Amino acid sequence: MSSIRTIIVDDEPHARRYLSELLAVDDDVDVVAELKNGREALDYLELNEVDLVFLDIHMPGINGLEVMERLPEDNKPIIVFTTAYNQYAIAAFEATALDYLLKPFDKQRLIKSVKRVKQLLNLREQSGFHQKMIRLYEEFQDSKSSKLTEFIIKERGFEKVIKTKDIKWISSNSVYVELHTTSQKYLYRAALNLLANELPEQFLRIHRSVIINTVHIEKTTYLNNNTYKFQMSNGVDLISSRSYKSSIMTKLPRH
Repeated sequence: MSSIRTIIVDDEPHARRYLSELLAVDDDVDVVAELKNGREALDYLELNEVDLVFLDIHMPGINGLEVMERLPEDNKPIIVFTTAYNQYAIAAFEATALDYLLKPFDKQRLIKSVKRVKQLLNLREQSGFHQKMIRLYEEFQDSKSSKLTEFIIKERGFEKVIKTKDIKWISSNSVYVELHTTSQKYLYRAALNLLANELPEQFLRIHRSVIINTVHIEKTTYLNNNTYKFQMSNGVDLISSRSYKSSIMTKLPRH
């Protein structure tokens, strides 16, 4: 494991010094900053990557709980609260802190807390490695396929890559097709008839002007007139034409 980049946030100098001295004996922990209030902590975290924060709760101005509330969910370091006031314990754990150190804590209690931090970081590293291997495998599989795996969209001089698997449905629009994703649609110059032969197997033509990605079908309803209604995963309803009933039944025999 790489060094655990750590900051200590406490308005009491002797508390910062005490904690820093205890942490110094652990070679895995690198105390990169000691800060005296919540404002300094937020400013530091905005500009620096940190793994672990020992965060005092009871501080003037922005307290520790408020600091944690203001941190972005997608890039939040591990938080261990430190405080002399045990009435904050429930609030601390509701804020998803990993641990709660009640002052005065001793070396053994701190070692136990740091051990929990290391276990969590190891789990995160393993999970990140697993996800990376999945992505590499998917990219390898895509590279072997003769079917389209992505579209390159050019907009205002920039190129944007749209993965085929992320497209919910495709509709024709003059000499273009519209690629519909969760929140946007993109124009791509191609004929729908030609494109239909280049798409992966999960794509199904339901209308002369519409092809859907069956992976993103939320619900299928037969409308009793040789047509189907497909509710897509973003809530949009698409209606098939009668001439495509046979191919729909072949692709989706359960419906």
